[in-house]
Amino acid sequence: MTEARSLESRAIETAEEFGRLVRERRRALKLQQRELALAANVGERFVVELEAGKPTCQLGKALAVARALGIRLRDASFRAPAAGAQEGYLLPDIDPDEGDDGAGRGDANGADA
Repeated sequence: MTEARSLESRAIETAEEFGRLVRERRRALKLQQRELALAANVGERFVVELEAGKPTCQLGKALAVARALGIRLRDASFRAPAAGAQEGYLLPDIDPDEGDDGAGRGDANGADA
């Protein structure tokens, strides 16, 4: 199994893993970084940094590169709600009063009590 195949079959959890996937897919398509940059409408330096795993790369540009390479992002852990389930199933129930002792809150003048 190739590295790209193994990355495709599991969740990408770091910028480095995403960069490796981009690099392996680009190489499999026999594209130069410059060609990928043109196809995704980003700069060549962006592609270099994305492939290197730079964690601060812009999400919109990273998604454009992924689209240009045919990489589809999805959350494999997502589970649709059972029939009849209530709305808002994606977030856990949170009691707004639980653990709220008021500490650190200021009064109307901004001073702590």
